[in-house]
Amino acid sequence: MITGQRSAPPDVGSCDEWGADGGGVVPDIGWRRPRSVAGARSDGCSAGQAGPGERSEAPGGPTVRSAAVDRAGGGVTPTVLRWGTTVVLAAVAIGAVLRFAAPSPLWLDEAISASLADEAARGWSDLVDALRHDGHPPLYYVLLAAWSEVAGDGDGVLRAFSGVLGVASLPLAWLVARRHLEPWGALLAVGVLATSPFAIRYATEVRMYELLLVLLLLGHLAVVRAWECPTPHRLAAVSVVVACLLHTHYWALFAVVVAAAGLVVGISPAGRRRGIPAQRAGRLLAAVGVGCMAFVPWLPVFLDQAAHTGTPWSSPPRPTVVAAMALEAFGGGRGSEALLVVVVLSVLVTLGLSTRRGSGDGPPVLGFADEGWLRVVVGFGVATVGLGAAASLATGTAFQGRYAVFALVPLLLAGSVGLRRLPPGAGLAGFVVLALLSGVSVARELDRGRTQLGEVADAVVADGSPGDLVVFCPDQLAPAGHRLLADRFTTLAHPALDDGRRVDWRDYAARNAAVDVDSVADALVAEAGVARSAGAANVWLTWMDGYETFGGQCPDLRLALAERLGRPTKAVYADADRFDDAANLSRFRLDP
Repeated sequence: MITGQRSAPPDVGSCDEWGADGGGVVPDIGWRRPRSVAGARSDGCSAGQAGPGERSEAPGGPTVRSAAVDRAGGGVTPTVLRWGTTVVLAAVAIGAVLRFAAPSPLWLDEAISASLADEAARGWSDLVDALRHDGHPPLYYVLLAAWSEVAGDGDGVLRAFSGVLGVASLPLAWLVARRHLEPWGALLAVGVLATSPFAIRYATEVRMYELLLVLLLLGHLAVVRAWECPTPHRLAAVSVVVACLLHTHYWALFAVVVAAAGLVVGISPAGRRRGIPAQRAGRLLAAVGVGCMAFVPWLPVFLDQAAHTGTPWSSPPRPTVVAAMALEAFGGGRGSEALLVVVVLSVLVTLGLSTRRGSGDGPPVLGFADEGWLRVVVGFGVATVGLGAAASLATGTAFQGRYAVFALVPLLLAGSVGLRRLPPGAGLAGFVVLALLSGVSVARELDRGRTQLGEVADAVVADGSPGDLVVFCPDQLAPAGHRLLADRFTTLAHPALDDGRRVDWRDYAARNAAVDVDSVADALVAEAGVARSAGAANVWLTWMDGYETFGGQCPDLRLALAERLGRPTKAVYADADRFDDAANLSRFRLDP
């Protein structure tokens, strides 16, 4: 594939009717290739433009040296291709299995997702009311509710929804990569995604991030197809994906802004001077706009959430922290193995972006990547995350490494191109090193518990009596505990003393600042008296210090209860080395 050149004007055909600028010069961004048969095509595209299931590139492709090498691409010999295919497919199979491996109980965010899916199953109005107190759009929870109706609502079953999406992302990654790369390069791209610690982690979580990954891959395919040939049904596909993204995660707003800004440049005089077909860019921009229109009915809920929920659970980060958190997420965590994954991936991304192919079979040379498509997709991903991080800083909201999912596919594609820059044998060896490091990082994360509430629940079940009170301080510990204990015990979450199935994020910081710990302790003692008359024997306090907006409320609550109920015994000690969400468990015995 030759990139960095401009193609000849497109042939006059039915595709031009929908937006190819007749006689204009279409800049090569690696999405077009010539066809052997001129004239109009049966699928509505003109000659020189790819149809469904085909990839495109600029005219003047590489000279064929042999059938086997041409099929593989990049000078890959049949032997390397055979061994490489075996190795990559083995890695893909292992990665697919790991997408269903998560022994830890559901942690805070996952338990909230499960509860919101229950609300979605009850009805749309129940879900909307719950989301006004949560801060997310509805699509993922509607789909999760549909999944649980069919498959069940156990921890493993709910996580399997993300696992299925994770497996589905792999053939989609093949289709995306084949739009731009020959089979060998596409195979490496699929292998890199299959072994990605980030992709594996969020394929094992009851969260929306694997759905985002699938939608971003579908969006890539939809945009490429619509750019090649902007027929109504291809533009409609872009609109549908945009609408789904906006109803899945609000950071998709930043992706839409970045995409729209790029298309506006395309229809501007500057874009015309660069040879960008304005009509084509304009029609794609209109398709993005139509997708945004689907978000309008949800806009009142979004504005209400923005005014009252936000991200009170964390402080806004510095720019350097944003970069560090994103890289940490890509590597799979905080361990040394994750750091090595990031180092290797960074080297490959740098190799892919800062070198270009040498002449003939020569080695790559220094210089900005000559693959136009790569510059576009990496620019889109990095700009989306950068814009979102800047907005977080400006508005005082939090950033988490998982938000960098919008840059995941672009950077993994760049890393795959980096592997392609190497001689085939060295590229395969580089992939093996990356896959092995990723596997160790994933294994380490799987060995680390996401929440200590499973250990807490085991202790309560072992020594508790039916009807005991289990109190969670802060309420962010409660959803995971409620899911494990609510069928046998009474669960209460500080400070609201509700059952703790979800966290009410609405005006969270202001409400927590107004809490009187002594009043909460008095209310709990009253609840304990009622529970004791019904046969309860204990009050269990699950607590942890250091949560945003709570100050020292949880240790203070423990002391206040000790003054009223007597000195507690420690049943579980918080272990932050083994668990992401660590927690203590103190037991207060009730007098008979």
